[in-house]
Amino acid sequence: MNWLLQIDTELQRVRPNENSGRTRTTARRIAGIALQHFYHQSSEDFIKLIQSAIDDSALPENVHSALERLAARLDANFKSPSIDPISDAMIVVEFIKNKTS
Repeated sequence: MNWLLQIDTELQRVRPNENSGRTRTTARRIAGIALQHFYHQSSEDFIKLIQSAIDDSALPENVHSALERLAARLDANFKSPSIDPISDAMIVVEFIKNKTS
């Protein structure tokens, strides 16, 4: 399946007022699918792909920041550094779409 179609499928799963943990997981999947395409990887361990991409100095700062927020664990108050994980994932998607098209 085309990577952009996979991302559209994931985006359709997002529901307003959904559990924030589920939304974060979906956002990580979206970013991971894009990174699979970008790095020509078949690994489905999206967290590892995200963490590896954080170390890629060729990526722009806004993409690094989005990836760091997506990779971050919840703090002691169970809050995520990402206020809008889907938007963070889409920063990654848009960068990769522009680089590979």
